[in-house]
Amino acid sequence: MIYFFSTALKAFVIGGYNVLCLGLIYYAVVYYFFPKYYHQKNKYFLISFGYIVLITTIVVAGEYLSFEFFHEEGKELPPVAFLFMRLFMQFYLAFFAATSVSLMEQTTQLKENEKLLNEEKLKTELKLLKAQINPHFIFNALNNIYSLTYMQKQNAPESVLKLSEMLRYVFYDCNKDKVKLLQEIKYIENFMAFQQMKSEHVQNIQFNMGANIDSIEVAPMLFIPFIENAFKYSKIEEVEDAYVHIDIKHVHNELFFSIENSVPVTGKSIAGSGLGIKNVKHRLDIIYQDQYHLQINNNDQEYKVELVLEV
Repeated sequence: MIYFFSTALKAFVIGGYNVLCLGLIYYAVVYYFFPKYYHQKNKYFLISFGYIVLITTIVVAGEYLSFEFFHEEGKELPPVAFLFMRLFMQFYLAFFAATSVSLMEQTTQLKENEKLLNEEKLKTELKLLKAQINPHFIFNALNNIYSLTYMQKQNAPESVLKLSEMLRYVFYDCNKDKVKLLQEIKYIENFMAFQQMKSEHVQNIQFNMGANIDSIEVAPMLFIPFIENAFKYSKIEEVEDAYVHIDIKHVHNELFFSIENSVPVTGKSIAGSGLGIKNVKHRLDIIYQDQYHLQINNNDQEYKVELVLEV
């Protein structure tokens, strides 16, 4: 007949003994077997199985010893095989629980490591993308100054001062992850003034800003590639009826940037072209992920970019 505990002392001793063995299995799996052998699945399960059999055998022996020690008339232990299987299944559940917990911790750690690696990768990519901005800007700026000097323009010295301000922004402020939108706007204004210096006629440039933008921060040099493209492909410094219109406004938690420019009769399709546009798309994917919307429309008469950022 099945063995029943008959005294509190006996229940305490045998119960405590079983709990100790469950702990030995659980912590041995979590802190030793799993870290050391789980990458070798077959070896892990074989060694763990042997360990559980060993502990079960020890507990069964302990059960019989305790029975002899606490012997009571008319009571006996069940058969060895029955007792062994009952304890083995009990300890196997402890092994299963320990393996499950270890797997969850391992998965969590792997995800955390992957997240850290991705963050490092994104930081590296952003640094490389920023490194591409500076030479591109300097090349364009020096070309502009060369043109003004070559044509002996009176405002050539002023262009050098404008360039100085723009370089200070590019090399110092743009090293930050985010800058004040007002700093970006100041750069855009200097850029537009720079462009105007290259024409005898007054260029049709409109730049409209909304209110409540003082506290807004954006990734640096985010709008410049679109603006550079607009001036380049509209040929505004050559074609008198060409135009570039820029709008920036803040509504609720969204920043709206739009720019449109005319396309000369001989103009080519420019949607998404050039290193600068690919660069800014890549930066948007990294910095803003799914918190932005970019739309580029291009036809024979007009090129338009609309960018919405959650800020």
